[in-house]
Amino acid sequence: MFLYIDESGNFGWPLRAGSEPFMLFTILLIEDRQSKRAISQAVSRAIVDLRKHHPAYRKDSKKRIPELKGSKEFADRSDVGLRFFKLIVRKAKFRIYAVILDKRNLRQEVPASYMERYSMLLLNILYAILIPKNQRWVTMVVDSQAKADPTQPRKERYNSKDKRLCQKKLREQDRRRRNQYTQMITSVFKRVLKPKGTHLKVWHVRSHEDRCLQAVDVIGHFMYQRLRLDEERKKLYKSLSPRERRPEQLEKNKQWQELKKKRDRWFQAYEVLKPNYGVVRRPNYLRRYTIEKLARHTHRMTITT
Repeated sequence: MFLYIDESGNFGWPLRAGSEPFMLFTILLIEDRQSKRAISQAVSRAIVDLRKHHPAYRKDSKKRIPELKGSKEFADRSDVGLRFFKLIVRKAKFRIYAVILDKRNLRQEVPASYMERYSMLLLNILYAILIPKNQRWVTMVVDSQAKADPTQPRKERYNSKDKRLCQKKLREQDRRRRNQYTQMITSVFKRVLKPKGTHLKVWHVRSHEDRCLQAVDVIGHFMYQRLRLDEERKKLYKSLSPRERRPEQLEKNKQWQELKKKRDRWFQAYEVLKPNYGVVRRPNYLRRYTIEKLARHTHRMTITT
């Protein structure tokens, strides 16, 4: 069993003027290696389709798309996105789990430390994932976000002593960050009610090196864009006068129709992925109770449409 983790939206706290109010934490659960291979192949195919249809890449034959992300190129080609989602739904066995936080509606103070916020969100979604009793290993993959170069370019020595010292310092920082994340994720996993014989492996991988990590990034991006477009529509509707809110007037409003068209595109992707949604929560309060109390709330959680 493989768990891929991604964060979308604005993870800063508290909410500042002009910043996005949503915080999205997504987990992609892949049941077996065959499904993992199918999702990787679907990501590779989507990258090829993007490069084939995008004018910037058609002009320059040497230009490459290093990874599939919720980028502008991918958003402009909605047909490529829908093909990608339909392919992974048909070929792979996976589930999507997410916690969506609207920081304006939270009834509690979120910890200022990024690591504490991360562990709280992980705890609130991880206990809802059902792991079979006979599952021996669970592999959890997170984006390493490493700042140092993985290797020296072309196996050559760095051209200056300052560059060598800088890379050494960055590697030490990356190592400390990875160790902190591994300890935090392992401790959260142990606190959750899981089979005693289940062991956890935590892998820190650069996003361009793992296709499934790119897949959860795209899924999280699509979920986030749907939230953002709904928010824009609400703001636009409130700014209109009562006369302009009439259906016949809204059909003539170009801005409203453009938002509607964009939202319908993201909603099509949601409808494709909907059968594979596990638990999607939009809580107003992040629970910090003991695991026994958390387990009592599991049956109350439903899919948010």
